[in-house]
Amino acid sequence: MELKALDTGSGSAALLLHGQPGTAGHWAPVTERLRGRMRVIAPDRPGYGRTGGQAVGFRENAVAAVALLDRLEVESAVVAGHSWGAGVALALASRFPQRVSALVLVGAMVPRAQPSLIDRMWSHRRFGPPATRLWFRVGGLVLSLPLMRRLTQATAPGLEDQVETIADEWRGDSVWRSFYAEQRALVDELPALAPELPSIQAPTIVLSGAWDLISPPSQARALARTLPNARLVTAKRAGHLLPQKRPRLVAEAIAAAVRSRA
Repeated sequence: MELKALDTGSGSAALLLHGQPGTAGHWAPVTERLRGRMRVIAPDRPGYGRTGGQAVGFRENAVAAVALLDRLEVESAVVAGHSWGAGVALALASRFPQRVSALVLVGAMVPRAQPSLIDRMWSHRRFGPPATRLWFRVGGLVLSLPLMRRLTQATAPGLEDQVETIADEWRGDSVWRSFYAEQRALVDELPALAPELPSIQAPTIVLSGAWDLISPPSQARALARTLPNARLVTAKRAGHLLPQKRPRLVAEAIAAAVRSRA
């Protein structure tokens, strides 16, 4: 599958992998801060945005990302992944270590032996599809309210123009189907990455929000301890959406990783 991607700037490359659901546009506040400082490559992962198609698991996402780097003639990049995208970044660093000069893992989904109750609910083969479909249909209706654009402008400046597009996508069928497929991968595939973590040698920054309820700080600490060359950075009074709520912090972490490998 050929990934459609934003490709801007020049110099050392940073590959930005969005979460679930999402598009390259979710990195916009970060991208704006990196523009002019490096080459930024932000794809729409399989199943989302301009790439579309069928969502795939972590390893297939990693293969698609390497194909994108090949197409753009990028030998290696600092790879930043948010949430589910951090799992792709880990799979990429494990399977293709020569293509990853450093990692920045933001609100990472952490490989673990047992999935959470919520993850099992969303991934249930019988109940997961209707529950996911209903969740996104209702979410799309809520996001379409005029109040949501004003709220987004106040809490995540730079993303207010995307709210209407996201609302339209959520009311359709493609996003919930992609989300459900990735939930299956979260339960079936992500735990298998756990034994590979100690072999990942790429210098790594693990960014965690102190108030993150989706990927709690305890998981970030465990991930940073497991990866051989990782350091943990905790954002106070911040939750899961660090690329939108703390874009300067995320951008500086990526810039620092790029500088360290230049």
